[in-house]
Amino acid sequence: MALDDGLPSRKELRFAVNGKLVVVRDADPRASLGDFLRDNLLLRGLKMPCRQGGCGACTVVISSPRSSDGVLLRHRPVNSCLRTLCSVDGMLVTTVEGIGSCKGGLHRVQQALVKHNGSQCGFCTPGWVMNMYGLLLETPNPLPQQVEDQLDGNLCRCTGYRPILDAFQSLACSSGDGCSAGDIEEVPTCKNLASLRQDDELEISKGGVTWFRVSSLTSLYKVLRSNAVHDVQLVCGNTSSGVYPRQFKSVVVDISCIDEMRRVSIDSRGIRLGGAASLSDMEAVLNSKKEVSSSYRSLLQHVKRIATHQVRNMGTVAGNLMMTYQNLGFVSDVAVLLFAAEAILTIALSDAVRKDLTIEDFFKLPSVDEIVIVEIFLPLLPESVRFLTYKVALRRVNSHALLNAAFRFDVNSSKGLIQSAPVIVYGGVGHFPVRAKNAEAFLWGKSFTDPQVCDSALEILQKEIVMDPSYGNTSYRTSLVAAYFYKAILSLWPKDRVPSTLQSSISEFSWPITSGTKSFDKGDPSQYPVSKPLPKLSAMSQASGELKYVNDFNFGNELYATYVISTVGNAKIKSIDPARALAENGVVTFISAATLAGAGYNNKVNEFEEVFATSDILYCGQAVGLVVAKSKRVADYAATLVDVQYMDIKKPIITIEDAVSANSFFHNKDRELEFQQGSVTEAFSDSEAILIEGQVSVGNQYHFHLETQQAVCVPSEDGFIEVYSSTQNPSKVQSCVSAGLNRPQHKITVSVKRIGGAYGAKINRSLLIAMACAFAADLLKRPVRLVLDLSTNMQLVGGRSPYFCKYKISARKNGQITGVKMDIINNHGAHFDFEYPTGSTLPNFIDGAYKIPNWDLKTKIARTNTPACTYMRGPVFVETTTMIETALDHVAFTLGLARDQVREINMYEKGDVSLNGQRLNYCNAKLVFDAIKESSNYLIRSKQVDEYNSSNLWRKRGISIVPVKFIAEWHGLQHLALINVHPDGSISIHHSGCEMGQGLDVKVAQVAAMTLGSLQVDVSMEDIAVHTTTTTVANNVAESGGSVASELCAKAVHDGCTQLVDRLRGVKTMLVSGSKSCSWKDLISAAVSSGVDLQARGRVYPAAAEDGPSQYTSFGAGVTEVEVDILTGETFVIRADVLLDCGKSLNPAVDIGQVQGAFIQGLGYFLTEEFHYDPSTGKLLTDGTWEYKPPFARDIPYEFNTALLPNSENPSGFLRSKFSGEPPYGTACSALLAVSQALAAARSQWNGGNGWSPLSSPATPQNVALAAEFPLSSVSFRELFSMNK
Repeated sequence: MALDDGLPSRKELRFAVNGKLVVVRDADPRASLGDFLRDNLLLRGLKMPCRQGGCGACTVVISSPRSSDGVLLRHRPVNSCLRTLCSVDGMLVTTVEGIGSCKGGLHRVQQALVKHNGSQCGFCTPGWVMNMYGLLLETPNPLPQQVEDQLDGNLCRCTGYRPILDAFQSLACSSGDGCSAGDIEEVPTCKNLASLRQDDELEISKGGVTWFRVSSLTSLYKVLRSNAVHDVQLVCGNTSSGVYPRQFKSVVVDISCIDEMRRVSIDSRGIRLGGAASLSDMEAVLNSKKEVSSSYRSLLQHVKRIATHQVRNMGTVAGNLMMTYQNLGFVSDVAVLLFAAEAILTIALSDAVRKDLTIEDFFKLPSVDEIVIVEIFLPLLPESVRFLTYKVALRRVNSHALLNAAFRFDVNSSKGLIQSAPVIVYGGVGHFPVRAKNAEAFLWGKSFTDPQVCDSALEILQKEIVMDPSYGNTSYRTSLVAAYFYKAILSLWPKDRVPSTLQSSISEFSWPITSGTKSFDKGDPSQYPVSKPLPKLSAMSQASGELKYVNDFNFGNELYATYVISTVGNAKIKSIDPARALAENGVVTFISAATLAGAGYNNKVNEFEEVFATSDILYCGQAVGLVVAKSKRVADYAATLVDVQYMDIKKPIITIEDAVSANSFFHNKDRELEFQQGSVTEAFSDSEAILIEGQVSVGNQYHFHLETQQAVCVPSEDGFIEVYSSTQNPSKVQSCVSAGLNRPQHKITVSVKRIGGAYGAKINRSLLIAMACAFAADLLKRPVRLVLDLSTNMQLVGGRSPYFCKYKISARKNGQITGVKMDIINNHGAHFDFEYPTGSTLPNFIDGAYKIPNWDLKTKIARTNTPACTYMRGPVFVETTTMIETALDHVAFTLGLARDQVREINMYEKGDVSLNGQRLNYCNAKLVFDAIKESSNYLIRSKQVDEYNSSNLWRKRGISIVPVKFIAEWHGLQHLALINVHPDGSISIHHSGCEMGQGLDVKVAQVAAMTLGSLQVDVSMEDIAVHTTTTTVANNVAESGGSVASELCAKAVHDGCTQLVDRLRGVKTMLVSGSKSCSWKDLISAAVSSGVDLQARGRVYPAAAEDGPSQYTSFGAGVTEVEVDILTGETFVIRADVLLDCGKSLNPAVDIGQVQGAFIQGLGYFLTEEFHYDPSTGKLLTDGTWEYKPPFARDIPYEFNTALLPNSENPSGFLRSKFSGEPPYGTACSALLAVSQALAAARSQWNGGNGWSPLSSPATPQNVALAAEFPLSSVSFRELFSMNK
């Protein structure tokens, strides 16, 4: 088709990848760049776990050639999961493989991450590398603030971000004086750069979709006239697909190369942004002109909070407006900002007809099908105008607004008057942004310092801005309307007239450059390399993207499977009709429970759970069947075509409250708990006892391992099958697949090279996925790959269990607790998860670090229509820590005592016996508590917090100190190791643990080097390789969980290496013959000649511990200080200090990383991560990065200090070490309690001193604001001002 000037359109794609020309003659317009790079070019460094642009793991850099001389105009990190393949025609694409490798040398960005231990599981690492690399391409000497601003689009669940930030800050320039942190960056240059063009027309067709790239509006409207409007889709950045996934229409038109729509200019009247200008273009021009107008500064700060750096590089301003129009309910920051700034849109109705519209008029259009936004004009506002914007979201960045607003006030500051018509716009109220015209009209010409005027305006505003209840959170969002208005009006006052107690509530928020410290011993030289802070064995290959995970391996002749999941949560299956799916080209088969029955397979995962639902639907998201196809795209689409009909549909039971109302519980005495110690009756009846009652709840949490649940199964001869699973539990996978196929276990081999994050989710929940995949592979006699998308993973796999605890406590006036009674309900979901849960584990943790003589515990397990909950980092420990620590805070508050005093007076001491019967012969509880109390300056800062709170009305601070106790359970956990010393002296280790980022491999290598090196020979870490975990070697072993796998595997390696040392000792004696030493290689050469067996099998099967049910006990403590905006509920974590007793760490660099990561994961649990369900269907609504919000780098403490207790010993641990992965998680409870303390200070201010109220987890802005219990909407400005006095 000739589009412009009669010239034919090009039919092939031409672009460069890592400096090599790529020509694609059969491109699929539906394909993403990421899929092409991974599947066609086998560049597997980038990962695509979310496909929403929400995690950054898929980041690559695209560069646009300016001319044939090779000079590049611009380099942009982008999300390759959102970027379409056709859209990179004419560009240079750089992936992590293109900038450095282990063999050829790492790039300095990669080197920095390795040096600072900035990776753990490594799944997200290439994305971080490419984002930072993109910054250095554009800004070779970035300032520290630029570095932190850049890193707003990448998620890491492992590290806690601090080591990543430290690594990249080491590349920053500390000043703007032209310093050089490194060489000027260059992208890999393509020799055929001159052949890359973007100024010609493009036409690509495949699969019923035609992609046009047009270079003019004339060409665009030619396409529009040639096709039915409803068949045409305009794209530029395609970022909206991350929020609203869709199938492409039959005609897709790329408008990103229309010259007049790409232009960005500024003149004395304002800024002009072309319709194809990106949000980053807008950000850049605002930044360059921020000194011209204060309104530009306000706009700039708000734009930085929109989406992520990668998304802003692709998404356009005009596209955001279109997305707002086309998707009712999208809360757009862009629309609100432009609305209030009185921006003007120039729209094209044809190639010859233009029209100017206000934003308000745009949203009144009956349709936008034939409309193109050609330009956005952002007027320069005079200095007399105050432009104020507000946004509350679950996170600082990459989080949509719960409610946003923008205010434009033209003021006469000397007279205190609003001298022209103001503009007040709110977003998140209804389908489109709403302008408060009545309030605007009232305020025009009036004094903004007159409380009566402000009260009247607020009353008008509250009547005018009426929330659409379908958006939820109505009462909270209504309160934000008043809060924003209050802040805006007060911000108009001259600063010297704003009362000091109100200054903090209106001060502009600025993100500080975060910092932190880490501290640990130098280790024990007699044990080196054990106790040295070494990087992980895989650190370099993680940073270079060369490391492979399950979904990165090719097996040939593969098929792809996708789950069909239920869409209701409490029903029976009436029928399943896969006919439409089977008719789809490329679909091979559909598998359901009926298929398994016909093939003679066993559909039961265990006695509680089916692989595929037979009849009963227990929760929304339950597996109903599996579509198998020749491609992942076809399988995904076909799965949506399977018609599942339901009957007996009932309202699902979702929450603990629902279960109580319906009396829906598991009645299993073996799982419940009724536990008594001492007599709470006597404790409660003591005349000196003060009785305190309360309750606390903790919510769900999703693991958010970036590598979703996945498996590849490869059948072979005689019914043998190889299972490659992302699992923490290969032995149980082998057992379950064997049982499912009704086949001996010797025919099932399970291999696990590494896991891209797990946190307990892959102990039991990986079994279901492996079984389903194995059924398909065995039926079809071909390799089958089953990789869950993020949404399915979140709907199918349960997370951390919610709990409700009602407590009653007796305490003496000095704070000593004499008795505790707790009634606890655990919402475990639809069925049990093998052995989990059991109430018998509660006494292991519920006492915390406290010796309390009398206990009465009762538990019930709620049965709900949600996925079975499962292990998650510190299961039971984290939840019960919240319960006991909340109760202690309640005691302190009631008695008027310092919180640390109540904790200290009740703390365990050496020789005490804990609630679960463990004798604490090595109890460091008080030592750790005292140490962090001093190092964090807790007492001084507590006084400063009190002073701050007395001086600030709407901003309150809290500081909390929390000690934790965690137990190591070794008993009966078998682990194995096979050590081979090869004739050249190199050493191979196979062990039974699963490396998932916890540093297991490097620890076992350190132990091997130490043990073999005890022969006084030069065994280096480079001599050692740790191989894939396989059931061929690691048979019938325990899972890698509970944080003990590293030490038990290291102990097994030590056992095997000790056997080798014993065999080699005699050889060495003969070899040296009086000489002082010999080399390791000489020793092994002699051993080979002597016929010494150089293979050894190490094994551990720990017996019961002598001092109780646990091998040892670990103690830690955390101090967190927060600042809470009482008006909005937002929480800012100012500082956190964490100290862990890690014994004599096997590798302090690894262990301190575990401390950092666990604490930040806990911070998400306590502050931002929350599940929401559809009450009618039971569908999880927070099933992706758009709604579920783990912490990002911008959410960590401004100052984050971590340390391992110095000079610590652990005689009961392996080589005196202790674990590190889970205890620090519980210390994050201090953040929740600090928020609670801040709220108590606020409530005391207006509730006559009665400030206590329980704060449950998570403390999201909504939950915090509602817990503040301050009816802002009913309080007048006059009363607010009088309260301030």
